[in-house]
Amino acid sequence: MNSRVTSVLVVIALVGVGLAVFFTSKKGHEGSETSADRIQWHSYNDGVALARTQNKKLLIDVYTNWCGWCKKMDSDVYSDEHIKAIVAGNFIAVKLNAESQNNVTVGTDQLDEASLARAMGVTGYPTTVFLESGAGPITKIAGYMEAKEFATVLRFIGEDHYKTTTFEKFKSSSDAGSTN
Repeated sequence: MNSRVTSVLVVIALVGVGLAVFFTSKKGHEGSETSADRIQWHSYNDGVALARTQNKKLLIDVYTNWCGWCKKMDSDVYSDEHIKAIVAGNFIAVKLNAESQNNVTVGTDQLDEASLARAMGVTGYPTTVFLESGAGPITKIAGYMEAKEFATVLRFIGEDHYKTTTFEKFKSSSDAGSTN
């Protein structure tokens, strides 16, 4: 019995040490990141205000907490160095939880984030919504995209090519093929 208690205590101690190391290393890593190392995400209200003052377009990542593809978009696409650079140069990035009851202001109306997502016509996740700096609609794209393809979309919209050509023509042009 005494040896069994000792074994249980050793296992508990090892699990505790492992968890402490995990949380300490994760916290240390997050603390070492600078704003250039990650996309600066904003709430909808703050994002709209910043877009107006900085004359940048809005990129709204509409997600849910349970969405696996949303998490993959965060881990594989929004963490990509080229994506981060394009977003920082051309957009104000907003996260919008399509199931949240948090209130946002749209014009003179108050709605929750879930209602705003529905009003934007979002029916699947992730969906990326693009708005002009004054919050007028540009387009929305449903679903997950690989980083290279998403970079082309970001350049097409961020550099205003959508105003003068189709996406297909832009994508096939030699200019769009550049990833740097």
